[in-house]
Amino acid sequence: MSFRINSTNMKSRPMFLVAPTPVPVGGSVHDAGEAEFTSAFENAAIGMALVAPDSRRLRVNKSFSRMMGYSQAEMLSTAVHQITHPDDVDEDFRQRALCLAGEKQTYQHEKRYLHRDGHVVWGHLTCTLVRDANGRPLHFISQVQDISERKMAEQALRESEERFRSLTMLSSDWYWEQDEHFRFTAFSGTQQSGLWVHEQTLGKAHRRWDLPGLFPLRGTWEEHRSVLEAHQPFYDFQCVRTVPGDPPRYVSTSGEPVFDAEGRFRGYRGTARDITQSKLAEQRLRDTQALLHMAAQVGRLGAWAFEVGQPRMTWSEEVCVIHGVKRGFAPTLEEAVNFYAAEYQATMLAIYSACLKDGSPFDVEAQITTAKGRRVWVRAIGEAQWDERGRVVRLQGACQDITESKRAADDATMVAEQLTTTLESLTDAFFTVDRRWRFTYLNAEAERYLRRSRTELLGLEIWKAFPDLLEPVFAGNYQRAMNENVAVQFEAFYAPFGVWVQIKAYPSKQGLAIYTKDVTERIAAQQEILRLNAELEERVRQRTAQLQAANKELEAFSYSIAHDLRAPLSSIDGFSLMLEQTAGNDLAERCRHYLSRIRAGVKQMGELTDGLLSLTNLSRASLRSEPVDLAALACAAAASCRERSPERDADIEIAPTLPATGDPRLLAQVIGNLVGNAWKFTGRRERARIEVGSLQGEDGRPVYFVRDNGAGFDMAYASKMFEAFQRMHSPADFEGTGIGLAIVHKIVARHGGRIWAESATGQGATFYFTLGPGTH
Repeated sequence: MSFRINSTNMKSRPMFLVAPTPVPVGGSVHDAGEAEFTSAFENAAIGMALVAPDSRRLRVNKSFSRMMGYSQAEMLSTAVHQITHPDDVDEDFRQRALCLAGEKQTYQHEKRYLHRDGHVVWGHLTCTLVRDANGRPLHFISQVQDISERKMAEQALRESEERFRSLTMLSSDWYWEQDEHFRFTAFSGTQQSGLWVHEQTLGKAHRRWDLPGLFPLRGTWEEHRSVLEAHQPFYDFQCVRTVPGDPPRYVSTSGEPVFDAEGRFRGYRGTARDITQSKLAEQRLRDTQALLHMAAQVGRLGAWAFEVGQPRMTWSEEVCVIHGVKRGFAPTLEEAVNFYAAEYQATMLAIYSACLKDGSPFDVEAQITTAKGRRVWVRAIGEAQWDERGRVVRLQGACQDITESKRAADDATMVAEQLTTTLESLTDAFFTVDRRWRFTYLNAEAERYLRRSRTELLGLEIWKAFPDLLEPVFAGNYQRAMNENVAVQFEAFYAPFGVWVQIKAYPSKQGLAIYTKDVTERIAAQQEILRLNAELEERVRQRTAQLQAANKELEAFSYSIAHDLRAPLSSIDGFSLMLEQTAGNDLAERCRHYLSRIRAGVKQMGELTDGLLSLTNLSRASLRSEPVDLAALACAAAASCRERSPERDADIEIAPTLPATGDPRLLAQVIGNLVGNAWKFTGRRERARIEVGSLQGEDGRPVYFVRDNGAGFDMAYASKMFEAFQRMHSPADFEGTGIGLAIVHKIVARHGGRIWAESATGQGATFYFTLGPGTH
């Protein structure tokens, strides 16, 4: 069957018309082949159409018309784009253009058609271009299979999968699959699984128990493997992941076995959920419950409840402990009331009854007798719960052991009473003011001192009661104590009462505590002392002037001795020497004896004069303070002694070093005098022994000593030996002036030390001395 195609109206876009009547183009139109084609075309189960190269429909079969809801004539007269979904029109033209260009012979794709009633019909289009013997395009043969039901099934499947995926994602964080060897093969999840992405990456091709740092919270891996090997489902299998340096993370996983159509085991699939936050919340809840339990134990506080209509109450563990009964004890309301002491039972029964009747809450303190017979103070708290009709259906509350707090309150009351007694017995005025300067307490002495009663002053502002206290000395110190939170103490004259007062103000959170003491008599005594001190200072000044005058006279006397007395002595010594030398042997023996006695007296008088001058000068000489080695001074003194008497046999032992601090010149006199005396008083020993050293005193400071085996002395006269001109031996036995030890005593005293001696007649002597602090 052939058709004549009208090509004069061809267009490039979808306004195509189909010739309404076929036109024979040579040959018989009723041959057998054409009849078979027509029959096959018209009776095909799928939609078929012949379409000209310009996209006009040349022929459509019945199936295609029924598919679109049009008659065959309407189909031929309806433009192609009118029954094609707008989104698929361009693709149709593009595919036909490729065929017409020779790039392909056939194309197929799924497209959407528009049914006559407006709904979409999905079709699978297969389109082939037929050419003539010369290769010119004749027409397209289109075959359209209705796939709407399949598309609807696919859409339903996608929606089902999407619902399943949403359900999975809402109930878990990721989905997983395992093969028959329990190795992970796939993961898929949401952003919530981000913390586990690293584990998922490492987990592929591994089994769950092979993952590092992953441990089951309950049971063991062996128990979990036994479930898997039995191909059993598992639910909420919880694990914890621990990695050094990171906080632990928790995961819950559930899975079910997968079998193929033949029932062969293929692996597992399931979901997993990060439960770290819930685990942390559980831990916080446990911690909170533990703290609450601890607080209940520490505070001795428990809870109770009573359901109306039920025979027994519910007591918490702590309430049972308070009542001395076993945990889980559930008394009736009557039994609970019977625990109260007899004097409280009627009151508590009335309180419970009122709460049951009209919901009256209560908070009372009473005593109970525990099951062990111990009386305990408790605080009972209760309230009611109502149903929707306003009826009381439940009582609930708390019970607290307040025995200790009651005892503490009693103790506090006793302490307060004792404090009040103490404050009332004070001999000083004591009162307190709050931070608004109002009197809050006064003791009896404060009433007497302030000359106002407590009733009159309590609650009254101190500045209004005593305006004169606004003077700076009082108000300034009080406000400083209050504002700076420091204790202050001061004395001031309070003119209205004509008294001197000593004030001590101590701040607290409540205000000020103020002690006030009348010190008028003490101030008067101090003023008298000041007057007497002034008189004493005047007397001291006068006495000092007298001493200064005496010192000047002493200096004049010293000068007189040094010059006026020394000059005649020098003349006597000189003339007697000239007489002895001039007369020579012409003088009689007695005369020479007289001259010798004269010169000896002059010498002794000179030595006495020098000693007196030295003793006098010690009081006026300034004292230097330098490091001194007394051992070196002792060595020098001993060497001088040996030079004067080289014939003597003596053992002198001196410590290697005797450090001290003082005036070197004066300390040399001390050591020289003591060593010289030891040398002098051992003169009659065949072998003299002298020792210079030091000992440690009781106060830790050194005690220096010079010891000898000489003549010694009687200790009965030791108290006078350091006075001037006092001698322990006669001049005939041992020469001397009696000034040396007085000089030593004065020098040691000026250094802040002391000197003493120990001796016995004929057994030698030991002289000890110390130097003051900072001199050793």
